Amino acid sequence: MSRFINHIGSFLPKLQKDFKIYDGEVFTEVYDGDFYKDIPFSKYINYNLNLPLDDAVFVRDFGARPNDVIINNATYINNAIESCSNNGGGIVVVDGGAFTSGTIYLKSNVVLYIAKDSSIVATHNTDDYIENALIYADNCENVGIVGPGKICGEGNLFSLAPYLPPKTEPFTKTLDVWDLRQEYRKRIRFSHKSKYGYLLYFKNCNKVKLYNLILENSAMWTVNVNSSNDVSVSNVVINNNRHIANTDGIDICGSSNVVIKNCFISTADDGIVLKNNMSIATSGDDGLKIKNNLDVSCKKGMSNIYVHDCEVVSCTNAFKIGTETSLDISDVTVEDCKFYLTDIYPAGVSGISIESCDGAKVNNVNISDIEMDSMACPLFIRLCNRNGDNKPDLDGRGEITNISIKNIVAKNIEIPVMIMGIPNQKICDISFKNFDLKYANGKDYFDLRFKIPEQEKEYPECNRFRNINAYGVFVRHAKNIALENINVKPRDKTWRKFKKIIDCKNFSIK
Repeated sequence: MSRFINHIGSFLPKLQKDFKIYDGEVFTEVYDGDFYKDIPFSKYINYNLNLPLDDAVFVRDFGARPNDVIINNATYINNAIESCSNNGGGIVVVDGGAFTSGTIYLKSNVVLYIAKDSSIVATHNTDDYIENALIYADNCENVGIVGPGKICGEGNLFSLAPYLPPKTEPFTKTLDVWDLRQEYRKRIRFSHKSKYGYLLYFKNCNKVKLYNLILENSAMWTVNVNSSNDVSVSNVVINNNRHIANTDGIDICGSSNVVIKNCFISTADDGIVLKNNMSIATSGDDGLKIKNNLDVSCKKGMSNIYVHDCEVVSCTNAFKIGTETSLDISDVTVEDCKFYLTDIYPAGVSGISIESCDGAKVNNVNISDIEMDSMACPLFIRLCNRNGDNKPDLDGRGEITNISIKNIVAKNIEIPVMIMGIPNQKICDISFKNFDLKYANGKDYFDLRFKIPEQEKEYPECNRFRNINAYGVFVRHAKNIALENINVKPRDKTWRKFKKIIDCKNFSIK
């Protein structure tokens, strides 16, 4: 018996806590692998775009001085925006070089135009940020930012040193996904106490437009659209350091009628994210405390989100609904996108993640025609219940229903499609069609566990469940699950079965 137990023990993953660095000095060095080198800027950015500037306001006319890292141009830029707004609105022009600045306040009916070869660059002084953002708009209407210029967040000047540099060559052996998680975390630049917040922050706005714009090296979330309506984000390139913690690409929080199209996002954290919460957490994994925590004033469901023709290079989740989800999300369409991480290691966490964690009803999500490469989990659907005594009115309320996902091609995966409810809350009415999945090369990893923990109160992420002993589909606590034409090529000599189905009513596959 002891020999048998020892044999089993050799397959069991080692228990450990998440790796994290808590303190130290600011680390400014940029490593090979921090930034993605092959962004096709010309595919997304029109460098010859010119706006009509006959009645435009130029920030240099208000005293702004380019190419001087000492000066804070915020007052001059804000005065130009204020003048434009007082005259009924129009275009405020940033041209002639790089303008260092603290918080800039946008106003209704004003478009900030950043010309070719010009930029707004985040000041290095944390005290220059008043609203936890470089550019901030609150209760604005008809507001926007247009390029082809840049907004630079200087993110590596507000972060700690990583434990390890980026890994630009594959691992020589197959690792458990929990070990892959730790390998990534050892390369994260966790937040220094000086970190200022978001690159762009739109709150309670109506008719927001971001177009033909480069956003670079954010210190935290790159674009935060909160409690807003009628939002268009198109032909935007996000080029972040892929090892700076909490650098989501585009976060749509409690906002409706949003279109994200023709964008390229390269970032360390989630690429395109939908959240809806009564109080959206801003601390993230690294414990950063932000002044004036976000409060979603509308406190209602968000709907009508359309994402298409985007490329996302993400070290975590390329497209994600969650994690903060106490208010409802519905009518989401994602199509014709590419999600990948092919030049640094380990693989991204997931291509598609759909979560309801805090009481939200997530309904009517349609995803189709997606290509993935080196996203460890192609699809993770997770219903859990983190509320407890904190939000007892939301306890047990969460739902995930009416999800349709089709035409998915993914290669170099590590774990199967995962559909995971909890005992008293089942994921319902899910259909998958035309999946073509292929595992990464290497020796198959076998995790011999008799039971996979429910973890209904824990932060939901596919790699927290470690390796799953199914290579195609794992379903638990679900109802009405229909699969059609699901093809999966596992690693050679796998011990895993194609599917593992636990507590699922009306499961079909053909």
